[in-house]
Amino acid sequence: MVEVLESSFVVPSEPTATETLRLSNIDQVARPVHIGFVYFYQGNQAKDFFSVETLKASLSKTLVLLYPLAGRCVVGQDGRKEINCNAEGCLFVAGRSDLTSDEINFEPSSELQKLFLPSADFPESLSQLVMIQTWAAVARGDMANIIPPSFDRNLLRGRSPPRVTFNYPEYTTDPVPAAAPKCCLTAKFTLSRKQIQSLRSRQSGGSIRISSFSTIAALVWKCYCISKGLAPSTQTRLIFVADVRRRLCPPLPKTYIGNVVVRTSAVSEISTITSKPVHVVAEIVQSAVDGITDEFVRSFIDYLELMKGKTLHSTLGLTESNLRISSISGLPIYEANLGWGAPQKASGAFAPGNNNVYVLDEPGRNAGLLMYITLDATIMPLFEKAFYEELVLVDTENNGSFSLESAGTCIPVS
Repeated sequence: MVEVLESSFVVPSEPTATETLRLSNIDQVARPVHIGFVYFYQGNQAKDFFSVETLKASLSKTLVLLYPLAGRCVVGQDGRKEINCNAEGCLFVAGRSDLTSDEINFEPSSELQKLFLPSADFPESLSQLVMIQTWAAVARGDMANIIPPSFDRNLLRGRSPPRVTFNYPEYTTDPVPAAAPKCCLTAKFTLSRKQIQSLRSRQSGGSIRISSFSTIAALVWKCYCISKGLAPSTQTRLIFVADVRRRLCPPLPKTYIGNVVVRTSAVSEISTITSKPVHVVAEIVQSAVDGITDEFVRSFIDYLELMKGKTLHSTLGLTESNLRISSISGLPIYEANLGWGAPQKASGAFAPGNNNVYVLDEPGRNAGLLMYITLDATIMPLFEKAFYEELVLVDTENNGSFSLESAGTCIPVS
């Protein structure tokens, strides 16, 4: 499918600081997985279209600004991970395929993920997009509009002494038993902007302002609980992560590079989630979102300080009633213009796990959302039925007529 033409390390074009960058407590607890992005660009007649030389030269200049990314992750004497800024460079691979973007299957695939690097120790999605946008600006020669990135770990330093004022049930120090292998399916669902607005229009008019994320998460959570068929008194938890840059006082710089996402959850009983309208479930989700305050984050940093030396595990897999949702909707994934125009298609490159939901924007100014949902094969038809019944209900209440698209082909996940 892809012929590798070149594989090399690109180093900074100028000498950079030789220092050790200590990673924050949130960096330390981040899962060692690579969050990849894949972009497809429309070809043109320019001689230098996607020139490997241009890409490598601009990446080399970019690494002067993002010099820790040219370093290596090591373990310090105190057992904590840190970045040795030694300018050894980052891997650059050039390949060739005769396929067009229309011939490529964009469904989630564990095989596709193997084409990408196996791990990344501190950047998360928004940080990676800052890196890509910086690289794109350098490639375009737009140096004047580049905002210098920030690597200042003092901004996320713990308090002395540590002061933990919240509980964090999304983490446990107890080993989590491996889940029994199951036949899972991934299905693609589409929501138009009109459908999202109609769902949000059902808000009760209370003091809580419900975001699009909370509305979509509530819809998926309710349909998931319906499809599972668990006892009404069973506790269910919707786990998600939130970027906390703007939730801290003062806010972190927009170009801060590092992990600044905190895992939290909304919790309720199955009976509540399945019996209440989506807008009421959305209020439960929104309350959890609004609970991520400066104190919540500072307390979490201190909690991680007290857990130093212990291995923390996610509680997602502890019960069949839990669901995790991740969203990159609203992030500028289509702004990676390397000098040949914006990408025609863009997406995360990932292999979804069971009971996971992944949300991203479709291309276009007023386009809708894509949701890739991975569930047990036995309940996927029940989830799909509940999902479209909810949309039909909203349609009926608004005296409208939605065009309900097929959920798409269910893709087996290894």
